[in-house]
Amino acid sequence: MPARRQLPCKEMSVHYANGESTIALARRYHCSPTTIAAALRRCGAVLRRARFRSAPVPEEALRELYLHQRLQVGQIAAHFGVSPSTIGNKRRAYGIATRPRSM
Repeated sequence: MPARRQLPCKEMSVHYANGESTIALARRYHCSPTTIAAALRRCGAVLRRARFRSAPVPEEALRELYLHQRLQVGQIAAHFGVSPSTIGNKRRAYGIATRPRSM
């Protein structure tokens, strides 16, 4: 396993506090944004909220559209203004089984 990179805590924390993103810091220090986030946490920095927020897709509405109305995932995604992968993720999170393919 590779050794943990030593990143400059104070310098990184100042850049982050001044609004620089973990992506920009990753480019600056030649590592991944995940490495930067972990290093900032170790340095005691409180990370900002992620840019993406959980999409509101109510379970009952998803069940109705997917199981009862049998809409396609793309149609359901358009209805909620999210991506088809978000609908798939929500379906799995709610424990909604995949419909059998119709012939």
